Amino acid sequence: MVMAHHRPSSQVCILLYKGINVRTDAFEKFHFQAFRIMKIYRVFEILRSWQNSNMSDLANFRHYRQLIFVKVAANLKAEASRYSLSYLWWIFEPILHMTVYYLVFGLLLQRGTEDFVAFLLTGVIPWLWFNKTVSNSMMSIVSGKALMMQVHIPKIVLPTIVIFQDAVKQTVVMVLLLIFLIIYSGMFSLCWISLPVLMGTEIFIIAAFAYFVAAVIPFMLDLRFLVSAGLMMLMFCSGVFYSDKLIPVQYHQLFYLNPMANLLRNYRTVLLHGQWPDWQALLCMAGGSLAGILIMELLMRRLDHIYPRVVQ
Repeated sequence: MVMAHHRPSSQVCILLYKGINVRTDAFEKFHFQAFRIMKIYRVFEILRSWQNSNMSDLANFRHYRQLIFVKVAANLKAEASRYSLSYLWWIFEPILHMTVYYLVFGLLLQRGTEDFVAFLLTGVIPWLWFNKTVSNSMMSIVSGKALMMQVHIPKIVLPTIVIFQDAVKQTVVMVLLLIFLIIYSGMFSLCWISLPVLMGTEIFIIAAFAYFVAAVIPFMLDLRFLVSAGLMMLMFCSGVFYSDKLIPVQYHQLFYLNPMANLLRNYRTVLLHGQWPDWQALLCMAGGSLAGILIMELLMRRLDHIYPRVVQ
């Protein structure tokens, strides 16, 4: 039996192309669209490889970190384009909060401390970072339902995008805060080099809370209001706009069980008093937060196949 000779697929494509009379611009347009389809197909192949992997989502972070960084950059640009003042709101928002607290607690109630403006800024800026990131993370999985319906993606990626997005803004604001403190007080301390450790500890605390609310709220959206009320209560219990000297000594230990109260004290110890932070307290907070992050990562992995049905 004589076997039929088959041409290689590349030669077949060439013959087919020669048999079609098309204009050059039309072919270029077709080539561009084909290239885009190939790129999209490649993205889907990468996402499918994540689905087939049995490793932990955190261990596979390198596989989707590019997605996180691209999404963070796009979100920051889109957020800035919605407002007339664009990126300036990153600076104006903490200033507005500081002004309100200064008028209420510094002037009306006469509860201000020495250098009350600097005291407020070193409390308001870290607190706003925590508050806004946790608040923005609440609906991160629900908002990502369109993406979940198309491809499989580890659900922990969605609140992680929010965490990185707000961390970029906080870094810029923190640099401006240091410049203000140098001008305002004329002080610069070597202890300021510990500021990245403080910010790293806060990122761990933020991530633990953000992953928790992001994992739970899709099952009951009404919990958003409870979380918002809880954040408000936490703000009043964190010493954002008052000193711990106003709290009776017997309650200090209970007060500093609040991780944000403990963290704000360390921020002020470093930035206002030029002293080293409480390393033991930072280690405890970071360790406890890391444990919470790992627990929430395991929970979201267990619920991974349920979220697409819940958010429909």
